[in-house]
Amino acid sequence: MAIATELAPAVAIALLDKTILPPGAAAPALQCFAAGATPSQTDGKVRVQLMFENGAVLPVEMSNAAGAALSKGLAEELPKK
Repeated sequence: MAIATELAPAVAIALLDKTILPPGAAAPALQCFAAGATPSQTDGKVRVQLMFENGAVLPVEMSNAAGAALSKGLAEELPKK
């Protein structure tokens, strides 16, 4: 449980923080190949699964409110057709 709740985010942040960037460059990010959302086994939460090119899947659980905010933010950032 500690890995899922405490260690994984800290490790990901620490690894990304080690990247050397030119001044003014955007912070590094994980390159995700695909994403999907499924219901969580916990009431009031949604599970977002991020898939990477090597087939690894990173499941992320968030509150329904956070999922709705993510959905709204994605809709605003995606190009309009």
